[in-house]
Formats: sequence, structure tokens, C-alpha cells
Amino acid sequence: MKIVEKVIYPIITKTRSVSGFYVSAIACQANHYGIVTDIDPESYRPVTIDWDRNEPFAYTEDELRVLKIELVEQLLPQKTILAMPPATTVRLTDGEQVKFEPQERFLVGRVCNSTLVVENITTKATYQFMREDFPGNVYAHIIEPPKIIAKPIEELPLSLRELQHKAEIWLALNFHSIMLAGLTPAIEQKLKHQWSRSIQQPYTSSNLDFAWPVALDRYFQEQARRIGLHGLKVGTKLLWRCTDEQLMFGQVTGINYHQRRFSLEWDDGKRSCFSVLEMKALSISIVSSVYLSNNVAYEISSDRSYLKAYIGFRTKKLAKAWLKIIKKIVGRLSNLKDYRAVKSNYLSESKWQYQVEQFRYKSMKRRLQSLETVSQLNLEKMPLKFRS
Repeated sequence: MKIVEKVIYPIITKTRSVSGFYVSAIACQANHYGIVTDIDPESYRPVTIDWDRNEPFAYTEDELRVLKIELVEQLLPQKTILAMPPATTVRLTDGEQVKFEPQERFLVGRVCNSTLVVENITTKATYQFMREDFPGNVYAHIIEPPKIIAKPIEELPLSLRELQHKAEIWLALNFHSIMLAGLTPAIEQKLKHQWSRSIQQPYTSSNLDFAWPVALDRYFQEQARRIGLHGLKVGTKLLWRCTDEQLMFGQVTGINYHQRRFSLEWDDGKRSCFSVLEMKALSISIVSSVYLSNNVAYEISSDRSYLKAYIGFRTKKLAKAWLKIIKKIVGRLSNLKDYRAVKSNYLSESKWQYQVEQFRYKSMKRRLQSLETVSQLNLEKMPLKFRS
């Protein structure tokens, strides 16, 4: 078995969760199932679930507990098949780097509290990941249908909802994400024809014509959240450098795959819609969050013109003790901020944080190297000169 020491790509960011619920998780209440579509920790009703037969509904944490709404475990040993995002690259404990192909599939072998063992279905190679760093996504589940005695019944045409459900499943299994970048009406029509030929039960053409665009739109919305287009997906943070002094932050809220355009919403509430080329022309860049350790994190724009770093500590005493040492390494720090009562957007486990206000070095390379140096320090213990 090969043990994964670090996921090099994609960069793993912490998923927002409330009471264990997170976006795209499957929720269950008795015999009803739904998908968690939104998590807003700042809201009074932070968890939104889209149920199978109802409109989306938002819940408080108390309501989730009282109504006995629970998560459905998706990582089932010997039953869950996983896929890796494109260009997924990991480093093993022996130093070897392994790059997984998008078409490779993995079977869940063993699931523990902190680790996950998967097996490549083709090569039979097994890999052990840390669960919180696992980059893969659920591709399919192996279901053993119950043994029943077939009874002859009159075949009825599939309902509109049944056709929509079948279309969504067919798209998930047959639509390759590569086609999203070159989607055309002709391709859509070809896919619809292929899907209709795969249906083995009776249906009406009117229901088919209604079901297909609804299923296709839902599929595109899901792909906009999971895969995106040109490196951008729903939720991607952006920076718009309007002038040398004026910066605007926002995020992607939607993707029109037909027009290859992105819906954006900025922190001031304004909305806009641009193509990738227009965003490049307007100096709009992606902002990525990078976690170097449990105590050091930073945000950096793709054009490397913006860098914001955070250094966190478990206690105020530790933060004060390390202040001078860290200032010598990175530069001027902000006043110490107290996050004991309010949860920080970064380093959520740290109750006290500094923000780097002015780096000691001018070059981005040296700035990142200084943050890497700080991340290698044991900030959970007092510096040597403070130890008795």
C-alpha cells in the first residue's frame, strides 16, 4: 500500500460546514432524501436542503437535531467508486510523485476517522489518504438490488419526473466534462438523441422535450459548482484591480456554458457578467487560499499582485511570545486580533491572529519564502528563550 504524504494539486481548501453539513452532502429524514445546496454560517438558518419532492428549505441547527435530519455516508467500503479531478498530483512518503488521470476510477477499501484507503480499479494499486485532504469525488455507488419475484404489470409511460431523473443520471454517466468548454446546440441535440435511444420504457415525446432541458440545466449548475470552466467555478474568489489603489473583491455566482460567460457578484453588491478574455483585459484575477500549516495561511491572486497573510495562535501568551521573532522574518504585523467569540475566515482553530501589514521583502518570492519559514516553526510551543 502506498501512503500519500501530501496532495500537491489541487490545493485543498477547508469546506465550510455547520453541524457536519456541507454543500453537496446528501441529507436524509426518514424515507426522504435531499441535497445540501447552501451553507451560510452567518445566517440564522445556515443549512439549506433541496428535498426530493419539495422546494429548498433552510434550517437552524436546532431544527436539524429535532427533526432528526442526518447525513448519508457516501464513502462506503467496497461500494463507492471515486474519481480524481484533472491533474491531481500527490507525493508519497517515499518521495515519489504520482499524477492521476481523470479517467481512473478508485474503489473505497477502508474508511477510518482520519484516513481513507482506495484501490485503483484497473491497476489494483492501493493508496492511503488523510480524509480531510482527499481530493477525489464520488463517481458512483455499487448497489445490489433486492431479489424480487417479477410480476407481469402493464407498462405505463414514464412520468415527467421519472424522465428528468433518468436524464440526470444519464448525463452524469455519459457527459464528459471536456465537452463543457465547446458546448454547442448541435452537441446538445446529439446528446438528447443518444439519451432517448437508451430509454427502454415507454414515454411521451412531450414529456421527453420538457424533461431534457430541465435535467440539462440542473446538470450544468452542478458542474458549475464542482468543475467550472477555464479554472473558474461557482464560489471562486476574485480580485478586480480597478486602479493601483482601488481593489474590489467578489466571487463567481454562475456560469453560462453556451456563451462561455461568468456571472460575478462583488462585495459592494454590484453584479457583472464577463468572459475570460474580458476579465483578463480588466485585470480580474483568481484569489486562492493556501494553508501552509495549522498556524499560517495566505491569500494570493493569480497574477501575484496581491498577497494577504495570516498567522494564528492557540493562546494570547504564545502570540505575544512569538511576535518579535516573526516580525524579524516577515515584517510588520497588525495588532493581535481576538477570535475567541467570533470565528475567523482563516485558521478557524486559532483564537488569536496577526495579519501581515507590510512585508520585509519587496519580491513575491521572498515574501512567500518568509511565510514558509514561519510555517515550519512550532508555534504551538513557546520559543526556546521563554521556556523555563
